[in-house]
Amino acid sequence: MARIAVIGAGRMGYRFLDAIRASGNEIAMIFDPLETPFAVTSDPELARLHTRNLDDVVFGKADVTVICTTADAHVDLACKLVHAGKKRIIVEKPLSQSLSDAEDLQALARRTGARIIVNHGRRYCENTKTLKSLDSSPDMGSLRCIVIKIGGGSFGCTGTHWIDLCNNLFRQMPEKVFAVMSHKTPDNNRGSEFFDPGGTAILCYADGKRAIIDLGDDVGIVAGADFIFERGVVSWKTEGGEWSCLHRRSEDREKPLTFYGLPLVAGDFDSVPPSLIDYAVATIRDALSDEPATSEIDNAVQTMEVYAAVRWSASEGRPVTFPLEAEAKQQVYRIP
Repeated sequence: MARIAVIGAGRMGYRFLDAIRASGNEIAMIFDPLETPFAVTSDPELARLHTRNLDDVVFGKADVTVICTTADAHVDLACKLVHAGKKRIIVEKPLSQSLSDAEDLQALARRTGARIIVNHGRRYCENTKTLKSLDSSPDMGSLRCIVIKIGGGSFGCTGTHWIDLCNNLFRQMPEKVFAVMSHKTPDNNRGSEFFDPGGTAILCYADGKRAIIDLGDDVGIVAGADFIFERGVVSWKTEGGEWSCLHRRSEDREKPLTFYGLPLVAGDFDSVPPSLIDYAVATIRDALSDEPATSEIDNAVQTMEVYAAVRWSASEGRPVTFPLEAEAKQQVYRIP
């Protein structure tokens, strides 16, 4: 049984506290500067573990420390923990507010051997694993295009999940990004210090593969996603609903792709409803493991690099290629 400390006892922190218990581990300590944070209000029994002194956690004994604050504090807290000798750290997404800060933390982790896991939960999702297994399968062929239709804005807080999903499914970063941000962005419910516009981004990957991510602030519905292969498509409309899979008949597999009106038949796709608690449990196991990480800091830095390219492209009004120029890396975006 591992002892796990949590920094930040808001809604996400409370979710991780539930995950610690669900995983059979022990809550070592909870830090939050508020006298009665959300987690303690929700479960008064947690009050005995609550401290308002950050040093209690930084220099305390725990096998894993979870950072569940807003993004503005992630890198500073992680650096404090690493310098204090902590070797296993979980950081909520998004990793940082700038690419340069993310790269600094990545370099520190490499120098010290710290295992830093970032909670991009879709890397632990069974549906993501099934999609990857379908790529280049006989029925579906190669995954060529991803279309994310989510709405709700928040390209930093929410959109980084989708960027990471596209990178994961295509097994690489894009080569080029073009993006526009929403014309109007509502006040952020986490506070006036945050500004997280939505927008639309086109990510161009090698060999003509591409992704379109639409998170417009003027769209208030979840329209789902389409994962388009050479000879088939996997789609979902509601996050917890069933996914559909359609592909060409076996006798039509080798016919030219220009025959795009050929009939499609239903394929197998055993979808699993999402569970944020299950993802958090998997993140804890990833942090405690000595095997290659599923959601390591290197993946999260790539996600932040694409996010920085999205914002830089929108501000410059042109496509952006990688590696990013120094000025783009240093931009700080006030995402929560």
